[in-house]
Amino acid sequence: MSIIMKYVILGASAAGINAAKTIRELDPNGEITIVSKDKAIYSRCMLHHVISQGRQPREINFAEENFFEKYNINWLAGQEVLGLNTEEKTVLLTGDLKISYDRLLIATGSSSFIPPIKNLAAAKQIFGLRNIEDAVAVNLAAENTGAAVVIGAGLIGMDAAYALADRGLEVTVIETAEHILPLQLDKTAAQKYEKLFRQNAVNFFFKETTVEIKLDQDNNVRGVVLQSGAFVHCGLVIVAAGVRSNIEFLKNTNVKIGRGIQVNSYQETSVPNIYAAGDVCESTETFTGQVSLTPIWPSAILQGRTAGSNMAAIPRQLEINFAFKNSMTFYGLHTISFGLTGQADSDSKELIYQDAGNYKKIIFKDGVIKGAILQGDISNSGLIGKLVQDKTKISHPEQIFNMTYANFFAQKENGEFCFACNDNCH
Repeated sequence: MSIIMKYVILGASAAGINAAKTIRELDPNGEITIVSKDKAIYSRCMLHHVISQGRQPREINFAEENFFEKYNINWLAGQEVLGLNTEEKTVLLTGDLKISYDRLLIATGSSSFIPPIKNLAAAKQIFGLRNIEDAVAVNLAAENTGAAVVIGAGLIGMDAAYALADRGLEVTVIETAEHILPLQLDKTAAQKYEKLFRQNAVNFFFKETTVEIKLDQDNNVRGVVLQSGAFVHCGLVIVAAGVRSNIEFLKNTNVKIGRGIQVNSYQETSVPNIYAAGDVCESTETFTGQVSLTPIWPSAILQGRTAGSNMAAIPRQLEINFAFKNSMTFYGLHTISFGLTGQADSDSKELIYQDAGNYKKIIFKDGVIKGAILQGDISNSGLIGKLVQDKTKISHPEQIFNMTYANFFAQKENGEFCFACNDNCH
């Protein structure tokens, strides 16, 4: 008689859903339970479409129709994880509910970082943008004001600004860096977007911080005060100043944590039979070696699939953790960036091509592309991303903008084609 394995997954976003699907494909008899604070499945990458009213909340569900029934998964929705007992192998949920596991995946994601700003905690119309409730609440608040402030000009912040401006609100973005999207773009690429945003009633304060939220007697937001003393009138504020992993329930456990949960290439934590995936976990980015939370959806999916396979006792390592890839489109202008967007050191070089509608830049050192920005024409972004990810050495990087995949294919002795050259190609 075979043993029925009990799998418990905490979190129902990209990592959790893909882990569950992978487990079921590899173990048709195991008992799979997903626990989530969320009561719906949705893509966090598309929350801004709900704010702009381009989509209804139900239209950003990324899971297959009847997903839980199809894969025979028990879903405990609307349940918050309060604690974990690694010796008993139990998880404590709201209502003193305890569930046991044989193998556990922690994919609880992250929450908006709330900076220490005066009156922020007391204000009514203050929102993050991490879950569907945030998007719905912003929708309601936007109906009662003509102006909004977004704190932070990263991707989440700019998505929010774009959506609010599309609703017809006057939007002001406050950013501590000198340009928008400072982690994704250089100043030249960022300024092209800035110009488009300004043409659509979005204003900016750079190298600025918010120090106070002005409220009326009922704690309704009436504006924000900046460090310079400037006052910006608004009726709602979206805080997009970074995220923190949801790991509070691990405080009294022996699961090793840093900025997030520490994992190896199998997505294993420091405790046997416990795995972590998505932006709750700390990971070492393949290209840069930088330790960070997983910031993008594709990486969370890959980590979830890797964890799911290992939980089902089919060994699999995360071969690619290329988190430094970003794509965006605002006002019809497409941009993709890979790796570093600014010079790594004095020995690296930049190659730039620019015309009226396009901006392309690569940063390379010793023939290896360290980073790239493609704005406008992104037709060869797949090739450049592959070269950055694989750290492929090329003899003429100055010709990269005119190259295609054909430039990098070689043929093995058996007639099979391979990418780039190695010892088996000629």
